[in-house]
Amino acid sequence: MKRIILVRHGETDWNRENRIQGGVDIPLNERGKGQARDIASKLAHTVIDYIYSSRLSRALETAVEIAKFHKLEVLTDKRLDELRQGKWEGMKTWEVRRLYPDLYSRWEKDPTSVVPPRGESAREAFQRARNFWTENILPREGTGVIVAHKVINALIKLILDSDPRLNLLWEKLPGNAQIERFSL
Repeated sequence: MKRIILVRHGETDWNRENRIQGGVDIPLNERGKGQARDIASKLAHTVIDYIYSSRLSRALETAVEIAKFHKLEVLTDKRLDELRQGKWEGMKTWEVRRLYPDLYSRWEKDPTSVVPPRGESAREAFQRARNFWTENILPREGTGVIVAHKVINALIKLILDSDPRLNLLWEKLPGNAQIERFSL
């Protein structure tokens, strides 16, 4: 039986400030580092065969903490990097709402209807997540951990559900340091 444990990285200062991170490499803050250690401790007695992570430090730091208990190398894949949100990255959500009111309102209602300026579409991110899944997870047996981000983990859950309806994306978003287990 194949098992997947999806983990969202710990908190960053930008999470706390409600800033859009996207593809910007923001490290864990002190609380996030503690959350990463807590996640690792919760998974310490779980048999884990492999760990994949986004290349972004907030996810990678979290994955490295998990890997320490299991003496595993963390495998990174750029396809697990967060959805790129272009000009919105670094901005607080309220700033985006003020500067792009119509665009952001449509984005909140249906992420498939909008692409952030100079950003990536939800469909593009879904495709890269699905390619990662097909190439790296489907051929493997055992229990794997994937440490990534809010939108990417939500997209992976759509893949796990065999549900390509990207308009359901917002219903699947995990919180910081959230652990979710799936059996396939």
